[in-house]
Amino acid sequence: TTVVLVVNRNTTTEHLQSLSRRQTLQLDIPDSPWEPAFFTALEERTRAVGLSSLRTVLLPENDLEVRFWHDRLEIVSGVVIRRTGQEWSASWIYQVEDSRPSSARLVALDQPKSGWEVFWKNLVEGGILTLPDSPRPQCPTEALDGISYVVETNVDGKYRTYMYSNPQLMKCAEAKQLLQLDEMIRQEFSLGENRRLDLAHKPGAIN
Repeated sequence: TTVVLVVNRNTTTEHLQSLSRRQTLQLDIPDSPWEPAFFTALEERTRAVGLSSLRTVLLPENDLEVRFWHDRLEIVSGVVIRRTGQEWSASWIYQVEDSRPSSARLVALDQPKSGWEVFWKNLVEGGILTLPDSPRPQCPTEALDGISYVVETNVDGKYRTYMYSNPQLMKCAEAKQLLQLDEMIRQEFSLGENRRLDLAHKPGAIN
């Protein structure tokens, strides 16, 4: 595909740079050992439910996607939030069998209790788009096992990801923000304490 820009004297450098940014997905990926390890493990789950990599897709200007993952040893689950045009949706990914990543399934979630616009506003104000990767050594944890939280965002032509391991044991403000985001998502979509959806009233998995 060839992109041709017609430039006149009223076309500013800033405008051209803005167009260029929208045509290329910007990547903000930490240079940290957790990143390749987690996403290698995640790929088998996302492949099982037909979910493509979020870091390779330049979304249309008004679209967005956020993925909020929980990693507990061999168990990975998460919520996917999307806006496509004016339409919002959310899905829950979980494993049927804890030790078998390929058993991952995906179900559609009902809209958040507060409504989409309020929910998204609260997520943004809570820092979901701006939290840094776990700021060590300012935010250390001594635990080796437990639960890790990984967030992916693809918004306004920029992909970001960051991770917090056992934030419940951390003392820094960023970890507390992450836990507040987790609580907000669980409450809005009626997810249980163990990060598994109560499927009793659901028609079944999409995949």
